[in-house]
Amino acid sequence: MHRAFGDSGMPRHARGHLRRLLAVAMSVALLLPLAACGQNDPLGASEVVGPRLTIGVATDQPTMGYRKGDSYTGLNVEVARYVADRLGYADWQIVWENATESEGGRMLRDGTVDMIVGVFVDDAMNADYGFDFAGPYLSERQAVMVRRQGGQPIDSLDGLAGRKTCVVRSSRSAVQMRKRFGEEARLVEQPGATQCVTALLSGMVDAVVAPGAVLAGLHGVENTDTTRILPERFGDEGHYGVALPSGSTQLKHRVDLALRRMREDGSWKRSYERTLGTLGYEADPDQPNG
Repeated sequence: MHRAFGDSGMPRHARGHLRRLLAVAMSVALLLPLAACGQNDPLGASEVVGPRLTIGVATDQPTMGYRKGDSYTGLNVEVARYVADRLGYADWQIVWENATESEGGRMLRDGTVDMIVGVFVDDAMNADYGFDFAGPYLSERQAVMVRRQGGQPIDSLDGLAGRKTCVVRSSRSAVQMRKRFGEEARLVEQPGATQCVTALLSGMVDAVVAPGAVLAGLHGVENTDTTRILPERFGDEGHYGVALPSGSTQLKHRVDLALRRMREDGSWKRSYERTLGTLGYEADPDQPNG
């Protein structure tokens, strides 16, 4: 009996069988990252991110979120890496984007980022943030940074009344200042915390208000000799967490589980000791919801 052979010497029916096996193997390989993302709970079809995970973080906050060249450091960055790992992503699969408080919401809505790590909400906010909130992993209140020398000194929180105070645009700091001082709040908004410190050192403003962890890094890493932080904290308690697109029910659940595990397995403490802890700043992990 004559058999039909191709150039490879393999029977045609065998080659067809091999092609079908290869197709099945490739399909399984493509599905593995999606299974890793879901771990025990499958994600909804609209929640599967893809082969890369684009994460937004503020990149001008030393020890919290900071970029130098191609290197990203800080507590928010370490939290982001841990969460990504628990979702099945290697470090090389993370795409970082700078997400300011004024632009973060838009970036999340239009799909520029898949999540924002280091978003700050407080207890005075309506529970409908316009995004799904996973966490929290750190609680904080507002703090005040002033110059060590120059101008009329500010020695207490009440001294902010009527003085030019810099806040990050669209931040909760602006809301808390207006809540505390009413018409006596004289606010100057800047796009980021670094710009606020520059405005302070140049004499454009008399103080900077931001969450205590943010000011701790800006003071302790770069401006120890020129600035000081008042001991008082004020405003409603705030919480750092992860912002996800609205409706990400299962993804939010997976991120909450990752944050809880980070606290329980000691990773949060180790990350803190490498970042905020180097400044002697005292902080405890917050209890994730969910």
